[in-house]
Amino acid sequence: MSETFQPAIPAAKQWLGDTALYWLFARWSLWQQFDRVWLQTHEPLPDPDDGPLILYMNHSSWWDGYLMYVIDHVVLRNRFDTYLLMEERQLRSYRFFTWSGAFSINRHDREDTRRALGYAAQLLRDQRSARALFIFPQGRIVHADQRPLKIHNGIARIAAQLERVTLCPIALRYEFLGQQLPHAFIRMGPTHQPVSTLDEASLVREVGERLTEACDALRDDVVAGRLDRYQPLLRGQRGIDQRFDAFLRLLPRRRRP
Repeated sequence: MSETFQPAIPAAKQWLGDTALYWLFARWSLWQQFDRVWLQTHEPLPDPDDGPLILYMNHSSWWDGYLMYVIDHVVLRNRFDTYLLMEERQLRSYRFFTWSGAFSINRHDREDTRRALGYAAQLLRDQRSARALFIFPQGRIVHADQRPLKIHNGIARIAAQLERVTLCPIALRYEFLGQQLPHAFIRMGPTHQPVSTLDEASLVREVGERLTEACDALRDDVVAGRLDRYQPLLRGQRGIDQRFDAFLRLLPRRRRP
């Protein structure tokens, strides 16, 4: 009989709690604090028929968790039953995130880490629904341009416990673009199958290379102003600068003498 794993704080997924957190917490905050949320996708995109999915993202900001909600509810359109690996100390302070599928991991405790990663694989093996796991393989918030990306081996240890798994890199970035309110950027995909789930070091290297490539491409697009490569996913409030400019356009123009 296979071992059953249980983290210190397991997920307590519920539709009502997850929906409330998305609309009243994440979506409302993004609308208030950002000008736009932009999206660029690369084929192939995640498909529930492709089996369990791990979405791995760079972690450069406190806002990353909110963009995770947007990816789940808007981009993936709730087609997956999603879960999130979250630091135990943070989850104890914000336990309501368990309603959205968050469960704990204590990276400083080897046994707890083993149970958390086993629990993640256990969730993904469940075939009652199309399962997906969001993971920040860097394990902590790091500046978006710090290189090289340090990738922990947790994602490889989860994949090794699955018969098959689809992986999807997601790059996140935040820029002001010369305006009062910042813009958030999501670069998603393409999905890929791991070259090998048996070689841990090889898979960690593969994830690091693909995530670095995605983050660098996103940075280069934003710096070069290539916004035509992205679509506005969400629109927030206009900043004071944009409101004032709109007001000035309503005033009659003075004729030059």
